[in-house]
Amino acid sequence: MKITNKKYKNLNLANEEERGENLIIDFIISSILGLAIAFLTFKNFTLVLLTYLLVRFIYYLVFEYLFGRTPGKYQTRTKVVNRIGEKPTLIRLAKRNLSRFISILSGISDDERALHDSFSNTFVVKDNELKKIELKQPMISIFYLSIMGYCIYYFGTKTELKKIDIIFLVVLIILFVYHLIIGIKRIITTAGKV
Repeated sequence: MKITNKKYKNLNLANEEERGENLIIDFIISSILGLAIAFLTFKNFTLVLLTYLLVRFIYYLVFEYLFGRTPGKYQTRTKVVNRIGEKPTLIRLAKRNLSRFISILSGISDDERALHDSFSNTFVVKDNELKKIELKQPMISIFYLSIMGYCIYYFGTKTELKKIDIIFLVVLIILFVYHLIIGIKRIITTAGKV
């Protein structure tokens, strides 16, 4: 998906990097929520998968309907709008978020929009007047912490750990601590500028 802002001149479409950043942050948050609820609720794989998808659908729908943007869009100062730049209807947002699960191949689109944008006739636009909330670094740290917690639980229930298990846990702990230190430095740097 190459965004040139030539096809939809009346809208300031978010660029590929902003869309990618939105995807990463929202995927991490919605996946952690979805997996946590699914695994804590069900043991059947089919029910786990359906619950995971339902939670992710609700996550996007609620945030986009109530606030016009998801936590990832707070990071990039972008929001979801209709063709005339206004808040989309609940029906459009439901179409958008149902079709999100099949829009994996949106990168090959030449329409300047992802497939779920086209199906619902919605747009993701940049608005520098929106409040920015830094979420990327905390989300990466939470993601590593979640993976590490699950692995500690999983390996803690085993009677004997192999060397590869121990190496895997050590690498996860190092990655988490590294991202935590970077996050703290950014917070201190940001606070010093204010």
